[in-house]
Amino acid sequence: MTSKIDIHELNEPDKFQILFLRVRTFAEKHRVRFYAGGGIFLLIALLACGWYLCRADYQASATKISTQIFETAAKIGSPVGDAEAIKGYKDLIARYPQSQAAITAYYRLGNLYLGRREYDAAITAYQEFLKNISVKSDLMTLAYSGLGASQEGKKDFNKALEAFELAMKTSSANSFEALNYSNIARIYEAKNDSAKAAEFYRKALEKTTDPLMTLYLKRKLAILG
Repeated sequence: MTSKIDIHELNEPDKFQILFLRVRTFAEKHRVRFYAGGGIFLLIALLACGWYLCRADYQASATKISTQIFETAAKIGSPVGDAEAIKGYKDLIARYPQSQAAITAYYRLGNLYLGRREYDAAITAYQEFLKNISVKSDLMTLAYSGLGASQEGKKDFNKALEAFELAMKTSSANSFEALNYSNIARIYEAKNDSAKAAEFYRKALEKTTDPLMTLYLKRKLAILG
């Protein structure tokens, strides 16, 4: 049995047809705005894509140069290779100052200057690295250690101790506990605080598994009594 069709339903316009007509009318009325909005969106998308590609190329170029500097210096060897590396890293920083390679270059410069006993230059390089690096970087502990060693080289034991203590507070400090404790102990020894020096040498001895490091620490403790 079929239901009766109301005569009023036959005479009324289709609701979906009305909706479609309204949408089309609205679109035609605002067509220019739609085109303009679509054009702006496309332009933004193209600019974003272009920026991403440029940044990727920028970072890749800087990394490639950094690798070349490192490999060339290693082949030449010290001290000529170190001098060439310093020049190369300084040029890299000047050309690609916003790159990750430039940030790492500061750390490598610090190490190179420290090896040459150019302590002021080393301190500046380490400080620049620490100012720009992520707090989660594994190199942060080593950078503070290098900074402390540079201050120690200048006989500024208070600043050296401060740097070594900061190294203990980094996210990767657990991987370098023996080194950090040994560094702090050495500074206390230089400050003629035998008790504190022995305390930290013992802490370093508890953390190390290296036979040579163990021998060195035991010798230090024997001297300190």
